[in-house]
Amino acid sequence: MALNMYFKNGIIRKTRCQIPDELLTTLYQVHNNANFPQLTWLIDKLYENPQIQPDVAKLLADEVVAFERLILSLHLPFPMVPLQKLHTFFTGAVNSRQVIHTSNA
Repeated sequence: MALNMYFKNGIIRKTRCQIPDELLTTLYQVHNNANFPQLTWLIDKLYENPQIQPDVAKLLADEVVAFERLILSLHLPFPMVPLQKLHTFFTGAVNSRQVIHTSNA
């Protein structure tokens, strides 16, 4: 089940992002890995529609980059564009100091 996320970007506008099912399977590769505690937290909370505070979004953005580097170092195929979109989304929430709201699709 995909996870839809958004944060407020102005009075009416929202910036949206989705973690699609195919990206979830990639993220599960680091579930319970001590190097990726925030991604593990996000995976564990997917069905609880968590709110993500800006400080947690910063840690998630950093872990997405570290995860991408790990996959590249192992020469494994991965969904590069969805991971980059996820990083950009988390960074945008951090820069605008907005809470990310989530819901399952």
